[in-house]
Amino acid sequence: MRGSPTTSSGSSSRASRRARARSSLCSVGPGRRKCAVRRPGAALAALAALATLACNPDDVVHRIGWFATMRHQRSIKPYARPIPPVPGTVPMTGAEPLMSLQTADRLANPRTRTSESINHGRFLYETYCLVCHGPTGHGDGPISSAAGGPFFGVRSLVNDTIARRTDGYIYAVIVSGQVMGRGLMPVYGDKVRGADRWDLVNYVRTLQAGAKSPTGRR
Repeated sequence: MRGSPTTSSGSSSRASRRARARSSLCSVGPGRRKCAVRRPGAALAALAALATLACNPDDVVHRIGWFATMRHQRSIKPYARPIPPVPGTVPMTGAEPLMSLQTADRLANPRTRTSESINHGRFLYETYCLVCHGPTGHGDGPISSAAGGPFFGVRSLVNDTIARRTDGYIYAVIVSGQVMGRGLMPVYGDKVRGADRWDLVNYVRTLQAGAKSPTGRR
């Protein structure tokens, strides 16, 4: 059955348009006929690779206003400029008791000396205390004069005098060593907080127990 003239002419017209479109994407050179293939994904990947190699991504971000305002905002980086709380401010967990030689001994340690508490205390000790007091608490940390460092008078945490002190005393020294008569010891109450202080006390007790052993030293 023959198709109508209109249908035949329409089909041939569409076929000719497709042929012209294919020919426009192809180039004829002296050798084989080559056709350009559209690959937008590959092109974008190539541009991204060139951008990464050619410049620092941070520099690019800084030049885009929206991202730059997120990076350069009025925020204070950790330890950059600590701002003390307003006088009279009370923490959500309750007011911080004033430390003194008299009040420290009345503090009771609420943390049982479990392996979890001791392991966490060890992490805190290695973060904040080891640099001065050394790995075993003998006052021979890397920056102490005992190890050739510049700081003199770093005290041992495992001698008999400290071992006889209460847990509350060690807790108070962590909060504010200078108030407790520990010379130039920095304040760590703003860095070690809450139950973390008691975990640190528990770990110091394990160092003292290790120093009492036959292989330890005072």
